[in-house]
Amino acid sequence: MAKRLLLRSQAASEIPDVIAHADLHHRWPVIRDEIDEEVQRGNCGPLNTEIIEYPKGAIDVRPLSRFSVRDHIVYDALVYRLAPAVDRNISKSVYSYRWLPKTSQMGFPITAWLRMRMRSVGLVHRDASLRIASTDVSSFYEHVDIEKLIDDLHAVTPDIWTLTRLGRFLVNFQEINHAWGLPQGSDASGILANLYLSPVDEYLKKNNLRFVRYSDDMMIFHPEWNALRDALAGINRILRSRRLSASSSKTRIWEPKEAREFLDDTYKTALSYDISISAPGSKEELRRYFGDVVNQDPLNMRDLKFSLNRFRQAGDDYAVPWCLENLRFVANLAREIFNYFESQNAWSLRIAKSLCEFMEQNESRSYPYLEQRILRYFIKAGIYDEVMMERAWSILQDRNRVKFPREFAARYIGNHARLAESQLLLHRFEEEPETDMRRALLVALYDANYCSPRLLRKVEGAFRDLRWICAYLLDSPKLPLTGKAVSWL
Repeated sequence: MAKRLLLRSQAASEIPDVIAHADLHHRWPVIRDEIDEEVQRGNCGPLNTEIIEYPKGAIDVRPLSRFSVRDHIVYDALVYRLAPAVDRNISKSVYSYRWLPKTSQMGFPITAWLRMRMRSVGLVHRDASLRIASTDVSSFYEHVDIEKLIDDLHAVTPDIWTLTRLGRFLVNFQEINHAWGLPQGSDASGILANLYLSPVDEYLKKNNLRFVRYSDDMMIFHPEWNALRDALAGINRILRSRRLSASSSKTRIWEPKEAREFLDDTYKTALSYDISISAPGSKEELRRYFGDVVNQDPLNMRDLKFSLNRFRQAGDDYAVPWCLENLRFVANLAREIFNYFESQNAWSLRIAKSLCEFMEQNESRSYPYLEQRILRYFIKAGIYDEVMMERAWSILQDRNRVKFPREFAARYIGNHARLAESQLLLHRFEEEPETDMRRALLVALYDANYCSPRLLRKVEGAFRDLRWICAYLLDSPKLPLTGKAVSWL
């Protein structure tokens, strides 16, 4: 289960793996048994965690936890063992991170969010007198009290075996990293977060207040302003008892007319449908809407994401220049932007030129998530550029950088390496102390056709942590992103 959901999440991952964990899929029976044996002995980790400051906007960031594959599997598996019991204790008014018992897996986030939205729209349309109180929690995951959470879990399930190991994992996570609370970046944390906020749900239910919640984002419905104000005050008291606080900038009460406008997505729904059927004038209307969105201050990231996805769907290049010019200011939408770029084949050379210019600037170092996405774009498109090659070498050799752009820099070099550069990649591998980087360098050597079976078997025997990737490469696979394979015959 944990393995399947990890692989499924790669398409939507903020920090995708350099080969989308293809080696995990390839060696799963062996890996599963090895991990299970360690967990049975109580060795739960995490052993290796990288805390990444991922952008929420032009300035704000959130700390994503990048676990090793082994630690990711262990954490998810422990939480998923408890998920059915946790979910039975969560209000039906909570839509995020719900466990589906029929399929024994998590529901899709976008589907859950749309269901919540439909429920909210239905409420205000049936009762025109309803006001809405909206709020969320400041830095929610970071301020979850792990001891309180473990107490909550003990009240939910008698599974002491799992609770002991999960508690050890979460305590170790805080003790060995510059982080606290729940790890961000895993859907498993969302399941635990739901339980942590369940006292808020119960308070609203006992006061006969209709509400919906998606993680820490809440909307409460009532016709009386004072009733909503009192509800927010009660929520704040509960949050403080859990070491949390509401975000003052995101807490407000909407008047009935404002509430309907706040929830009404009729225009976007109609525009999305018109784009899907290529209705006359739909492209022009999307361009007009996009112009309104980008002229807002501050930018509405949800509306901007909607626009970019519709432009990609319509095959319209209208937003490409704006994206290239404003890339650093909307880096939190890197996934949507680069998916859009990949759909614009006619622009590929102009996009590549602009991205090279960005990489040439010293300040690109401040945007490692963009550097990774840019390198990934060049790898997938098969574009060789001397400037990009030079930048890739600079990134790879700088051990003071975070790892994930260095991993993709290695792959870019490997896909275009001459013999001497391949030899230098091998030298980098021999000097590299980090397991994740050694793994990426082995993949790069395979890309460069400079990774013989003899070398892989030698590495497999010398570095236990690399045995999975070596076994995968020895089978001459077609690598993700490029489809490239090496024949040992």
